[in-house]
Amino acid sequence: MIMKILIATDSYKGSLDSQQVCQAIKEGLLSTDENLDIFCLPMADGGEGFAECIEKICNGNRLYTKCHNIYGCQIDGHIITVGDTAVIESATASGLLPKKNVMMASSYGTGELIKYAVSKGYHNIILGLGGSGCCDGGAGALEALGTIFLDENQNEINRIRARDLNQIFGISFRNIVKDINFTFACDVTNPMYGKNGAAYVFAPQKGARKTDVEELDDGLKRLNAFLPTDMGTIEGGGAAGGLCAGLYSVYGGNIKSGFDIISKMANLDQLISECDIVVTGEGKTDRQTLMGKLPYRVAKVAKDKGKRCVIISGQIDNVTIGDKMISLVDDDIIADYAITHPRELLIKKAKLILQ
Repeated sequence: MIMKILIATDSYKGSLDSQQVCQAIKEGLLSTDENLDIFCLPMADGGEGFAECIEKICNGNRLYTKCHNIYGCQIDGHIITVGDTAVIESATASGLLPKKNVMMASSYGTGELIKYAVSKGYHNIILGLGGSGCCDGGAGALEALGTIFLDENQNEINRIRARDLNQIFGISFRNIVKDINFTFACDVTNPMYGKNGAAYVFAPQKGARKTDVEELDDGLKRLNAFLPTDMGTIEGGGAAGGLCAGLYSVYGGNIKSGFDIISKMANLDQLISECDIVVTGEGKTDRQTLMGKLPYRVAKVAKDKGKRCVIISGQIDNVTIGDKMISLVDDDIIADYAITHPRELLIKKAKLILQ
């Protein structure tokens, strides 16, 4: 009887996308037994690679357009269309860049992609939230969609950035793009502001100093005071530097787990029911994974279905998930080498899955 294996992994951030991870694991397994029946399902839980995974799962179309990155430089962007829905990833236009200056960053480009989708007739939008380099509460995106921000002299603040949030003394939504039905795909539950909010938790990794974090948090509170819906306690509002909060406050919509969205589209439960072994993983598996990240969720479904689950990640830090755990980093391989040589290590380590 031929063994069926489902490979459903996240990306190894900074090394390989989820498609490349799946293929490397498959190659390693087939070098052990070429008769295995292997199905690859590249996945993401709302962060980087989310839109591309949906594109592959649903055979979506890609539409290209110009937009701006977090520092206002014009770049090539795209949206994914599936039926009457556009899937947009915040990291496409507003992703973290090597130069980290969160105070000067804006989510304007994501707003441009949303506006472009609507101009093409796509009013249903799934927005993947993760991997952003900004912390402007979605002010930039709202500006691109027609919102006007005013300073203390009632002059318009053009191309608003995170550092400008504390200068807001008024907002006009009169000319904003209307009729957008949002589904926000989040991989975090943090609120917009506060000690567990966007600034304190995520801004330091985007280049914020301690004083910047405090200023950003105050700015997010100030922005919230002018928004039509109070986002202070809404779970997920802090996703993508508060981008979720700003758009949700104005447009409403549904805040959902990115994993739930993508697993439903892929019919993950059925795929796991039909396999013998499930393989999942990510760049680093640690305590944050236990808070509901993709490998944890996949392993839970596998357990519920009575299927063996193997975790293979770049690095594993004092957590236990599934039935077997394999790390690229071990006593002989340091993290830097694993980050720069992930494919060859995955092919080698994948042979351990069947042992």
